[in-house]
Amino acid sequence: MSPILLTRMTGDRNIVSTLDFIPGSAVLGIFAKKYIELNKLGNKAHEDHYFYKYFLNSGLCFTNAYLTRNDGKDNTAYYPTPFSIHSSKKNDTDIFDLIIKYKEDTENIGNYCKIKNDEINFISARKAINFHHARDDRLKGHSDEGIIFNYESLNPWQEFSGWIIGKQTDLNTILGLIDSPMKINIGRSRHIQYGEGELELIFDIPDTPVSEITALDPAIMKNPFILTFWSPAIFYNECGFPSTSLSAFKNYLSSHLGVHPKTIHITNSFKKSETIENFISIWQLKRPSDVCIKAGSCFEIEIDDLDDRIKNSLAVLQVAGIGERTGEGFGRFLINMQSKEKYKSQIMIEQENKMPIGNIPEITQTIIKNVITKSCLTLVEVHALEDCQGFCRRKDRIPTNSLLGKLTLIVKELKNDGRFINKVSELPSTATDNIRNCKNNQVNLLKFIGISYDHIIKILNRDSDLKECCNLIGFELYADEAFMNKIYSHYWLTFLAVMRKEKKKGRN
Repeated sequence: MSPILLTRMTGDRNIVSTLDFIPGSAVLGIFAKKYIELNKLGNKAHEDHYFYKYFLNSGLCFTNAYLTRNDGKDNTAYYPTPFSIHSSKKNDTDIFDLIIKYKEDTENIGNYCKIKNDEINFISARKAINFHHARDDRLKGHSDEGIIFNYESLNPWQEFSGWIIGKQTDLNTILGLIDSPMKINIGRSRHIQYGEGELELIFDIPDTPVSEITALDPAIMKNPFILTFWSPAIFYNECGFPSTSLSAFKNYLSSHLGVHPKTIHITNSFKKSETIENFISIWQLKRPSDVCIKAGSCFEIEIDDLDDRIKNSLAVLQVAGIGERTGEGFGRFLINMQSKEKYKSQIMIEQENKMPIGNIPEITQTIIKNVITKSCLTLVEVHALEDCQGFCRRKDRIPTNSLLGKLTLIVKELKNDGRFINKVSELPSTATDNIRNCKNNQVNLLKFIGISYDHIIKILNRDSDLKECCNLIGFELYADEAFMNKIYSHYWLTFLAVMRKEKKKGRN
């Protein structure tokens, strides 16, 4: 009901970025606070047997709440897209699953998806960037030096859905905690303009146990199988430290299935890691950060002598989750979420909006065009920040400051994207080798410059609201050469500015 900021860790200190889902820890916090208030526990809540059981000992599982959209008939929940699902670089409507069959010249799609048979839908959460004044002395109420920082936030009026999973007697207690719907406040800066929302229970406790995970049928399960994480997963190594190694994951899996780790073989994987942290309000402190396997990671697994006992254990584990902090929604996974080598990409049908009759006034068209302009600049800026972080993981491979300055001057003088590519290719070989040496997980920086215009087009194409606004006033976005050059320049000026900051931090 208002913008929401759920902070996540990024490398840029000038922007506070947000998650694009509601974490299970935030949902747990809502119910824990309500339980404390109703039972008047104060700061002694941890001494209450049921509070400890429900909220501290993973007696209940509060899953992440992911984006939900109306498909014209019903509300549909979308989940993190598996990292093995890529689109063709030549035609982004050709969707392949590389864990089933490898394809060349593809790129990761990201965002959220819904898979049904051989059809797949993609959506992404709508975000905005808000500018605020930084001030050392909050009592003065203004910035002494005029320093500005950025808040990225989720736009209001988006729906997210999740689950509370547990025994029926425990769920009955939780059910009595809220009036549905109930006003809530979550996230950062919720006492000013952020964080207002509404929580509603979709249905009461069913007679037959259900969860967001599709029931696993051991009878049709084959070996090998694909395990895909729907939420981040935390595993500790033998020394008690968070680890994203395959051996730590296999140790947890083997202990739950009652088999030896050597009988579990990970034959293929698409894995990413991230660092997560959250704020504990009762501590008034951040919780120590954990390194985890990122949602969307998927593994092809083969288990020696896979029998019905092991299959049934997997079915139980799929409902309970694996790893640490499962009560906060970590470690949710699905067996054989992907089953097709190729998918048909479907366009999601939103609810029809009734438009006023008559032509759009000229002043309204001007306002909408200004909104489109600002939205495009904001959108490419956010992606430039994210893309740059991928190339800055190795600080020693970032191009020199003088070379970054030279690239910035080229961008400022360019008239189109082709000019930038040509100017970069005309640089001395020592410079191009320096640029080529800087890489993310998929491509080197020199090659990325060559494909960056198409990359920016894909960024803009994925925003359905932007398309609707353009269609509304008949604005041909890509036909406006001057405007597209401005967008392209803004992307690279942002990208290079962040890279120079990262280079400076690496030198320190």
